[in-house]
Amino acid sequence: MPRGTPPRDCPSPAGPKIDRLPAGRVLWRIHGSARGSIEFRSTGAEQKRNDPATHGLEGRFDCQRGEYSYLYLGETRQAAFAEAFLRDEVVRDPAARFVRRDKIQRAALSRVELADELRLVDLRGATGLTRVGQDSWLTSSEEVDYPLTQQWAGAIRRWAPDADGFYWMAKRDNVHFAAIVFDDHDAGNHMDGRVVHRFSESRSLAYATSVLSRLNVAVS
Repeated sequence: MPRGTPPRDCPSPAGPKIDRLPAGRVLWRIHGSARGSIEFRSTGAEQKRNDPATHGLEGRFDCQRGEYSYLYLGETRQAAFAEAFLRDEVVRDPAARFVRRDKIQRAALSRVELADELRLVDLRGATGLTRVGQDSWLTSSEEVDYPLTQQWAGAIRRWAPDADGFYWMAKRDNVHFAAIVFDDHDAGNHMDGRVVHRFSESRSLAYATSVLSRLNVAVS
């Protein structure tokens, strides 16, 4: 069941596949520099869609209208960069991949360490995706399909109410995973975060430029 709306009930009698990330695991997050390292958002996708200049671009598994709080993480720094900056016009033309300097300068990179384990729905590969009746469309579709993938997020949350979030192979850096964490079970109290780069600072901007160059993206 690829592109389309989710069914009412989970297609697998066993429910979604649940995996655990152990305490001590370090993940990475790109976020607005005015936000805290582990500050959750509840901005709905509809609000972002209507006013991206104010609220930013919508994410694959955002809530629709503020039904839950969430934050996105990357397995590695590079995965976090790819998920945050390789969007829309940046990747539309493979021969001209540019990201605006001012967009980078409004962001920061944080190191997030798990103080307790997280229980995540595993959406990596056929094993995890088929348990929710899906294929790679769910985790690798383009932004135009985000209104649909957000509906799937709501359905998967219903099917796995005890999960702290999901993880999947990052679309733009598909050798590493991306994750979304929800604050339903006070997950924020099980993570420690600190900012390691604010890209408004010249040294940190140079670092960001270096990481993006490895992703074949120039800063303009």
